[in-house]
Amino acid sequence: MFSQDTIDFLAALRANNSRDWFEDNRKTYHAAVREPAREFAEALSELLEAWGQGPVTPKIFRINRDLRFSKDKTPYNTYVHMAFRPSVSGPDGPALMVGLEPGRLTLGAGIMRFGPRQLETWRETVAGPAGAMLQRDLDHLLERGASLSEPDLVRVPRPFAGDHPRSDLLRRKGMVVWRHTLATNMAYGPEGPARCQERLKAFSPIMIWLSETMHAV
Repeated sequence: MFSQDTIDFLAALRANNSRDWFEDNRKTYHAAVREPAREFAEALSELLEAWGQGPVTPKIFRINRDLRFSKDKTPYNTYVHMAFRPSVSGPDGPALMVGLEPGRLTLGAGIMRFGPRQLETWRETVAGPAGAMLQRDLDHLLERGASLSEPDLVRVPRPFAGDHPRSDLLRRKGMVVWRHTLATNMAYGPEGPARCQERLKAFSPIMIWLSETMHAV
């Protein structure tokens, strides 16, 4: 499971982000990051299934960065990112997310990027009464320390009014709500998955709304 060794390795990688350094420390990476991430993902998936999410598919994102379109050519990510998608949500539905890096544990829920049909459904839905329900749930989370990234668009897309009460949501091409303020040691040890699972429950209304809205798209 995750431990201070995980954070220490990621911090060292942040200071020495090169292929040579990584290859010299590959064994430490496997012991401190890769295997603990696999164990954490398996344990959290089981807890989420027992919580009633149905079968859950975990994904551990690669440590290698995609450099094709990036000016930053450092080869490795200096964090662990994982997504947990309940099968009931469908392959393009919402996922619960966990991120671990030096100084920060991040939990989240949502869909990073809507597909074309999803985006159309998203805009039509958030503009109507169901959007008011989602806004209420989001406001509840934001009041308790959660956060949203900035909207993708500067202006509200047509045909919606620029002063629509949910203009913030209409300007989004994906929707993930995050909680960044947790200490890294909350994810440590055998109890780490259970502590994270308990806090992921706060995102249940968002997961349900997105799953029901996007499932048939």
